[in-house]
Amino acid sequence: MRQRPSSALRLDRRAFGSVVAAALIASALLLSAAPASAETRGYVISWFATATNNPDFAINCPRAFKDPSSRFATTGKRRVDHAFVNGKEVAALDYPDALQKDPDVETVSGKYAYGFDLGGAEANKFIDPETHEKVDDQAWRAVGCTTNFQFTAPTMSYMEGQAWNSGYADAAPAWSMQISGANLGHDGPVTVTLDRALDHLQRDALGGIRSDVTYVIDPSPRSHNVLSGQIKDGVLWIRSGDLYLEGSAPYYTQIDLKDTHMRIHSEAGGKLVGYWGGYTDWHKWAYMYTARCGGGFDCVGIYRSLEKLADYDPDPVTGKNRMISITWRMEAVPAFLASEDGKVLANPSATGLGGQIKPTAVPSDRAQSATNASP
Repeated sequence: MRQRPSSALRLDRRAFGSVVAAALIASALLLSAAPASAETRGYVISWFATATNNPDFAINCPRAFKDPSSRFATTGKRRVDHAFVNGKEVAALDYPDALQKDPDVETVSGKYAYGFDLGGAEANKFIDPETHEKVDDQAWRAVGCTTNFQFTAPTMSYMEGQAWNSGYADAAPAWSMQISGANLGHDGPVTVTLDRALDHLQRDALGGIRSDVTYVIDPSPRSHNVLSGQIKDGVLWIRSGDLYLEGSAPYYTQIDLKDTHMRIHSEAGGKLVGYWGGYTDWHKWAYMYTARCGGGFDCVGIYRSLEKLADYDPDPVTGKNRMISITWRMEAVPAFLASEDGKVLANPSATGLGGQIKPTAVPSDRAQSATNASP
């Protein structure tokens, strides 16, 4: 075999040495760029309801406050609703679009509501009492003057509280949340994964939702959601994406959002408290109330109010908006999350997101009333 000159061998060795050196440098750079630690924390949703804000009913709903026995308060004089289809009178609850006269339910005129700026019309904006930013929440405007919604968190609206506590939480599959990031004790980018679990929520001896319980994730993709977010100053923010979680009667049959926004912080014990907002299908949201019409609210009035104030996704044929801006308030407790085969996917943690624990939020009616009354 013909031998190569020694000079060529020296060149090959130099080239090989350069490649090895470059590979070592690249590896070092990759190692230095890799996160010092990575973690995934597990939670289950322990409280979920429409974000109400009614500490001063006189400011939000002056007509109903002035005359509590009137139809505006929905517990006094009830309007007789007449609906006609093809010249024949039909049940207004079955055909709310066929009403002869609009129920004219009073809508919220106060300026404070929880939520997010979704880019809606300036004339429709509320001010968030926590962030002091302008926000969109037309669902709250539509229904906040009905008796059923004369509450402020941490008290649920009447219908949602009844449905959640009288059957749903103890029987329906729970909703789980995984938060993943390089180091959740510091600010930075995170991934939030939401799924339905195969287990219902577990209560403690006092009736609260227990922390540090193991929940198995439902492998079905139907309620699987992955959203990108950011922890900043101890608050987790999400500002885009779609969300769908399957529910169950007697509660919401589904929670769905377009242009999903979230704002979540940590409280003592690692509990999360925050808000989810975006646009939802107002027909499906209204179903929980109108399908089981009871006292404390005008079902037909709620339906028509939501229809009039819907502010997103116009129907190409009718031009009517099919979705409405909305905000839900949520709480979640730390939990172990596992797959069906027993693999641990996430661990509970009492450490605050971004390393911060905020004092337990107890709304003050007097403080909020003073804020509402300010010019």
